[in-house]
Amino acid sequence: MPASVNIRGPDMQPPTERTKIICGEFLLLVIVVTLAATACGLWFFRSYGEGVMVPALGFTVAVALASALPYLAYLALRVSSLYADNDGLMRAATTDRLTGVLNRQGFERRFRSHLRMLLGDTDKGLMVLIVDADHFKRINDRLGHPVGDIALKKIAGTLAKLTRDSDAVGRLGGEEFVISLPCGNSEQGEKVAERLRKAINRHYVGSGTNGTQLSVSIGGVFLRSPQPFERIYEAADANLYKSKQTGRNRTTITSIAAHGRGRLRGLDGAGAGQDMPAAMPAPGGR
Repeated sequence: MPASVNIRGPDMQPPTERTKIICGEFLLLVIVVTLAATACGLWFFRSYGEGVMVPALGFTVAVALASALPYLAYLALRVSSLYADNDGLMRAATTDRLTGVLNRQGFERRFRSHLRMLLGDTDKGLMVLIVDADHFKRINDRLGHPVGDIALKKIAGTLAKLTRDSDAVGRLGGEEFVISLPCGNSEQGEKVAERLRKAINRHYVGSGTNGTQLSVSIGGVFLRSPQPFERIYEAADANLYKSKQTGRNRTTITSIAAHGRGRLRGLDGAGAGQDMPAAMPAPGGR
């Protein structure tokens, strides 16, 4: 899978930054301990006179500082190792094993950070796309599940390759993927959706006469204010249903406002200029 898939959310500190913070706290502790040792030395050696007290204090401070250096190096090494292990566990917990994109948990985490970006900023928007493989059951039945897995990997790889590190690409389950991409307006998100659809449509799976061309149907919504994911998903899934019902291998996008309705745009060349309800029963088979 492309290395561009980044599951670390913007609200998470990089390991190097966290290591710096911990090492800084350790240095502060060393300073406190050194000052405490100096104070104890002054109290203990004051009766021996200045000739003994000054060298003794110097030796006490030098030992305290010198002994802290190897501990600091060891601490930095161990902390970096622990954070690397933690990142590996986090990546495994938030990544779909088959396709390498985010799983549901990982996507929801990134999606929440995208919603927070919309708070108090009317110039920012968010496009949410549901991408569903067309006739996927037919691929599994005719070519076998291993070929079906290859198809999912090719779709996921294309989605990851053609989106930014700041976007979120996840697999909700089966042959259904979801993308959250911050953008300035609906037109930008529509162009991305069409670019993804066309790129996937250039892929084939299988070989010879058994090969088949891949295609996906996409439903999406554009919003400028935070809304519950269930509501956004319901509207996007309704648009996906429209794409499936009107021939598949096409994209349907709406812009939803606070009241949950938007202008329907069909981007397959046969767009409909009607209002589409934000809620529509999910299709039984795709």
